[in-house]
Amino acid sequence: MSNQKKRPEVVAIYNEVSNFISGKDFSFLLNFGGLTVAQIADLRALLATKGAAMMVIKNTFIAKVAAEQGIEFPEGILTGPTAVITGTGDIADTAKTVVDFVKKNDKAAIKAGLMEKNVISAAEVTTLSELISLAAQQARLLGTLQAPASQMARVLQAKVDKENEGGAPASAEGTPDGTPAA
Repeated sequence: MSNQKKRPEVVAIYNEVSNFISGKDFSFLLNFGGLTVAQIADLRALLATKGAAMMVIKNTFIAKVAAEQGIEFPEGILTGPTAVITGTGDIADTAKTVVDFVKKNDKAAIKAGLMEKNVISAAEVTTLSELISLAAQQARLLGTLQAPASQMARVLQAKVDKENEGGAPASAEGTPDGTPAA
């Protein structure tokens, strides 16, 4: 955006929007028309727990920032009231939060999303929400890696238990209970 002949407050708003959107792993565009202030506050609180944030932004600012970054939204996306949700980290977990919110609040609707600089449809955002979260994937991997070690520990413990049941091997002193041999 050319800062020449622009009012300072417009430049400040543009810079704030640009900073909010730039450098994020993902963004979701949400039609929030008809939601109450309380519902929007609830969504913001839910998003904060996922490391994401939401800002209501004028469509012209979204279009200018997107164009500056080489992003072009399909016709009709940047119409009506728009809130932008941005974040870094686990896109699936945040998408699930947004999709669940939209299901509970029928006045809200997902318009589109951005993964890096690729525009994705509302249906693709819903598909993302069905993926396993990063934390769950990490837990599953850790469980898979720990399984062989756990199995080995159980085998070794079973061997020790079996030896203790059938009489312990003779100690260096010569008897199983450690008393000196006669």
